[in-house]
Amino acid sequence: MSFLFTPRAARRFFGLAAAALGLSAAAQAQNPIKVLFVGNSFTHGQYTPVLYYNSGAVTDLNYNLPAGDPRAHDAGMQPAFGGVPGIFKKFTDQAGLNYNVQIEAVSGKSLQFHYTSALAPIAQAGWDKVVLQEQSTRPVPDARGGSRAAFYNYANLLEQAIHAASPAAQVYLYETWGRPDFTYPSGQPYSAFPIDTMTADLHKGYYREFAANGRFAAVASVGDAWLRAITTGVATRNPYTPDPAKVNLWNVDYVHPSITGSYLSALVLFYQLTNVDPRTLGANEQAAAALGITPTQAVALQAVAYQQVSSPTNATAFTPGNLAVVRVGDGSAALTSAATAEFVDEYTLGGALVRSIALPTADNGNVRAFTNSGTATSDNITRSADGRYLLLTGYNVAPGTAGVVSTTNSGTTNNRLVARIGADGSVDDNTRINDAFSATNIRTAVSTDGSAFYVSGGNSGIRYVPFGNAGATTALSGGTVVNFRILGIAGGNLYATSATGSNFGLNQIGTGLPTAAGAAVTLLPGFPTATGPSPYGFYFADLSTTVPGLDVVYVTDDAATGGIQKWSLVSGTWTLNGTIGGSTTALLRGLTGQRTGAAVQLIASGGGGLYSVTDQAGYNAAPSTAALPAPFVPLPVNTSFRGVAFAPVATALAAGKQAAAPEVGVFPNPAADLLTVQLGGLAGPVGAVHATLLNLLGQVVAEQKGIGNTFTFNVADVANGVYLLRLQTAAGVSSRRVEVRR
Repeated sequence: MSFLFTPRAARRFFGLAAAALGLSAAAQAQNPIKVLFVGNSFTHGQYTPVLYYNSGAVTDLNYNLPAGDPRAHDAGMQPAFGGVPGIFKKFTDQAGLNYNVQIEAVSGKSLQFHYTSALAPIAQAGWDKVVLQEQSTRPVPDARGGSRAAFYNYANLLEQAIHAASPAAQVYLYETWGRPDFTYPSGQPYSAFPIDTMTADLHKGYYREFAANGRFAAVASVGDAWLRAITTGVATRNPYTPDPAKVNLWNVDYVHPSITGSYLSALVLFYQLTNVDPRTLGANEQAAAALGITPTQAVALQAVAYQQVSSPTNATAFTPGNLAVVRVGDGSAALTSAATAEFVDEYTLGGALVRSIALPTADNGNVRAFTNSGTATSDNITRSADGRYLLLTGYNVAPGTAGVVSTTNSGTTNNRLVARIGADGSVDDNTRINDAFSATNIRTAVSTDGSAFYVSGGNSGIRYVPFGNAGATTALSGGTVVNFRILGIAGGNLYATSATGSNFGLNQIGTGLPTAAGAAVTLLPGFPTATGPSPYGFYFADLSTTVPGLDVVYVTDDAATGGIQKWSLVSGTWTLNGTIGGSTTALLRGLTGQRTGAAVQLIASGGGGLYSVTDQAGYNAAPSTAALPAPFVPLPVNTSFRGVAFAPVATALAAGKQAAAPEVGVFPNPAADLLTVQLGGLAGPVGAVHATLLNLLGQVVAEQKGIGNTFTFNVADVANGVYLLRLQTAAGVSSRRVEVRR
């Protein structure tokens, strides 16, 4: 799908996208999100009180059909259904979302039935989201009573019909759960197997269809969430012999969902369709109270739904090569200095919006409200040096809190926060700071691998903060400069921009990646000491074969006469080669980039949106273009973009070692001159080893060949910093993080 971003089209597109992501009811009043649930009794619930729950707020398309119509309710089921969609609707109301929820569900029926008997209501124009639930056994292998061919065929036919009538609709597959009646009694398709086996077969069936078709938005993995509830001790495994200390997800027939099973199903669908963290519903959630679910049970089930939908098995992972940008504001009103809802938007390099992740707006357990000032400009999003995480900073206050930047930060009140977002889209915002950045901005967090952060702000220097921190931090930087803007890690060193006192450029902080107090702040030679420039984001590159290490840096300047500056390291001094001009609307602040051969593609964010420009001039030459193009993603009205980064990925540092790759021991680590490498875990000698040392930009800084299970690697000529040692053998590849320190 592609989008033409004319100003008018952009306003309409982002208005619809914002509504889908959880905006205020006032903002959505004229454009409710219209969602249809298609299924059977696993959707409508079968038993009271779920069957008719909240039915007055849900449109049942099969209610009051004449007798003899194949979609008419069974005898004894005459009132309109609410079911799982009714619980879902209650969640959306509590979250301030405007959803028009409709249901077309007939007991015991398959998608084939819905295609042949209910195509008219399903394939009508105007749906924003449609959820398809197949009959409970069709997605399992034929040998166990399934009919996968029929499932795939009619899922495809329904998807095609829905998109023919509603081309922009998001169509989801609702994966159901393993059946105890097929598992625990003798003589059944899954007898002698655990409930996990049928769940795994259902998972494979749904995800195979999702992967093969390509036009489904996602799989709502309800069945996987049920199994997660079992394996984490929340739910009983075998309802024939239930554990009274755990919830029972099945009803009395050992097939249909119980009250808690329906509740968990609705939670998974709620998170999958709205991107609103279900944990923010909290212990006092209204549907749970009405259905007789205890606050403790509700919170536990909310956590399971969050964990499941946040896991990478649900195809919600970022796409490598895409971009991530922080968007402050939902577009419903002009931005102010008050705390404002925040989102992370994923875009393709072509400018198409892929999805948005809404940051929490309320506290719930370890989930923190995470907001930002609507009018601040200096905060930024970064990607960890190993590529695994997005990092951003914010404030632990509710939306609407006045003058959030000026709030006092001490004790447990108005803590400043660091959020870490994984490649799978999961959010952890429970890293807190209570001894820094009081009454001023918190701006940037950077990290090598997401286990600890360097954080900048307006008045406390640079702080070192472990992941999960609950309060005090390490005051890292020394000297008189305490007001820093954007942080970054490049070539194994820490850098920060500043525009204060006699410091108006890019600084190196200490040597390597310091973790103790007293790290020196050194303005890079050549950058100005007098007022004038307004530097923010930066991107380093290595473009010269004769200058060791990083030799070019691009820096954004948000002045109207600024833009993207290009600096080259010439004889030990950084020299300004020229500027890719800005404007009064561009006001560039965020910056990231990537090498494409000898060229550098730069992506910048600012007051006008996202900009892309390529410099092909190389080292120590004026940029190949002096003009900034129009934004390829215009800024939506009443919002602000803060920084830009490439999407997180699963890198070598994050991946598990290959099955045949050797185990690795490296010592000493940190090393000054020589690393000793020991390879083990193999039946015989390792043989030849190709060892490569890469910096955190992925650039090779040293390499050599070794022989045997133990050899040394010379790092005497390698600068202090953190590196990745990659070892290629005939058996496979292994990697280890190493540090050079003298």
